[in-house]
Amino acid sequence: MFSITFRSALLAFLAAMLVWALVLGWWQAGGYQPGAADLVTHLIVLPASLLAGFRLLYSFIEHLRAPGVDAASSGALGATTLMDSPPLPADRDERSSRVHLIGHALLSAHGTDAAQVAEASRQGCAPVLDDELRDVNGFPVFAARVPSLPIDEVTEQLNGLGAAAMTPALDDEDLRTLAMLHMTLPLALDEIAEMVVREPRALRSVIWLTSRAWPDARRTRLTEWLRREHLAPRGVEAVSVEVRCVRDDAQAFEAIDQLIADLNRQTTPAIVLVMGAVSHVGEGTVAQWQAESRLFMANMQEGLIPGEAAAVMLLANAAGAALTPGRPAALMSRAASGRSEHSAHAAASRALVGSCIDAALAGAGLNASDIANVFADADHRAGIARQLLPTLVERFPALEPFVDTLTLGTATGFASPIGGLVALLCAVDAVSTSNGAALCLTCQSPLASAAMIVHAGGSPSVSANAHPNA
Repeated sequence: MFSITFRSALLAFLAAMLVWALVLGWWQAGGYQPGAADLVTHLIVLPASLLAGFRLLYSFIEHLRAPGVDAASSGALGATTLMDSPPLPADRDERSSRVHLIGHALLSAHGTDAAQVAEASRQGCAPVLDDELRDVNGFPVFAARVPSLPIDEVTEQLNGLGAAAMTPALDDEDLRTLAMLHMTLPLALDEIAEMVVREPRALRSVIWLTSRAWPDARRTRLTEWLRREHLAPRGVEAVSVEVRCVRDDAQAFEAIDQLIADLNRQTTPAIVLVMGAVSHVGEGTVAQWQAESRLFMANMQEGLIPGEAAAVMLLANAAGAALTPGRPAALMSRAASGRSEHSAHAAASRALVGSCIDAALAGAGLNASDIANVFADADHRAGIARQLLPTLVERFPALEPFVDTLTLGTATGFASPIGGLVALLCAVDAVSTSNGAALCLTCQSPLASAAMIVHAGGSPSVSANAHPNA
C-alpha cells in the first residue's frame, strides 16, 4: 500500500513540475510579469485541475471495464447468477462424498506424464509456431500439437467398420481425437486388467465425453470401434457406453460430479471409465477462430492458441477400489460449478471463480490452508489471468504463484472441454507423493467455472468413509 501511495504522489509531483516548467517558460519567452492571481491560477489551480480530471477519467474507464458486484457481499451472487448447474444437495453427507481414482492416463503436447505437463507450465514452455497448421492467409499459427499420432492406424480400423461411408466424413480433428484415445485407453485399461478378469461385472459403464454433437449413426459406429479395438480385447463385454456432448470444461466437471454421487449410492463394487479427447489443431477450427477474431495472432494477443489433449479416468466407489488393494488411489471430492450471465464483466467472473473455490472447500470440509497446490486450465490470455490470479492470492496467500499454483493452459493451449480433466490429473499426480490436497480449477470460459479437490488416498484424514463436516 505504501509503495502505491508513494508512486501516486511522485507521479503527481512530476506532473505539477511539468506544468510549472511550461508556464514559467511561456511567461519568460513573452516577457510577462505575472501577478498574484496568475501565480495561483497557473501554478496551483491548473495542475490540480489536470490531475483531478485525469483521476476522474481513469475511474470512469475502470468502472466501464469492471463494474462492481456488490450483491455478492450480501450473501447472494447478484450479477454472477448461477445457472444451468445442478444445485448443491441439502444432505451434507452426500455433498461430502468422495470417489476413488484407481487408474488414469493423459496425453497432451508435453507427453503422457502429468509431472511433465506441470513442469512445462512451471518453466513457461509456451506453444510454438506450427509449420503444418496455417491461417487463411497462409501464415503458420501457434499450436500445441501432440506429435506422432497413429492416425493412419485408426483410419484403417475405421475403414474396416465401414466408417469411411459416414456422412459427413470425419475431419482431421476427429481423427486426431480418436488417435489420442487410441494411445491413452490402453494405459488406463491395462491398470485394471487383472481385476477385470476376477470381477468382470465391476466395470459398470463407459462415459465418453466429446465436444461435438455426433449424429446417431456416427455415434453408433464409433462406439463399435471402441468396443472392438479396446474393450473386447481386454474382456470388457457387458458394459454400457454412453456418449455425452459437453460444451465446456465446467460441464465436464459436472458430469464427473454426478458420477461421484451415483457411485457412492452403490453398495456393491462399481467402477466407471470416463474418457474424453479434443483437438483444435485443424484448419477448420483455425479458419473459424480467425473469422470470429478469436485466433491468437500478432494483432490479437487475447486470441486462442489451438491445443489438443486426451484424458482417461477409472472412478470407483469404496467397494470397487478394494478390488485393487495394491494400487494407490487418489480421492476426488464433489465438484462445485456455476455459470454467469455477464461474461464481459471481470468482477462477475472473479466472483464466480471465488464462489466455486469456496463451495469446493466447504464440500470437502477443508480450509484454504489445507491446499498444497492449485492447478488451473487457464491459458495465456490476460483477461483470464486478471480474474484468476487475484482470487488465488487472496484465498491462498501461502502458495507461491507459478510454483504452487500453475496455469496449465499456457503450455497445453486451448483444449476445452478436456483441458480441465488434464488439470485434474495433474492434481492427482501432485498428491500421489504427499498426504496433502490439491485444488483443480477450470476457468477457460468466462461464462462458466468449476472446482474440485483431490486428496491423497493414503491420508487417514480423508478416508473413503470420513465426512469431516458430519
